[in-house]
Amino acid sequence: MKYIKGLYVTLVLMMLVILVSATILDDEYSGIAMFVCLGLFLIGTTFYINTKQLKK
Repeated sequence: MKYIKGLYVTLVLMMLVILVSATILDDEYSGIAMFVCLGLFLIGTTFYINTKQLKK
């Protein structure tokens, strides 16, 4: 169950990074924001894989 919460947290963080990049930073650092989102996506993917393996 903790892996599902971790996946949700990474999704929320990705949305927060995109929101901050678009609104506060005026898309000046969109490349850095995209890189951060990629890292968060990879972390979320590991949470998903760990949850799938635990269910087997």
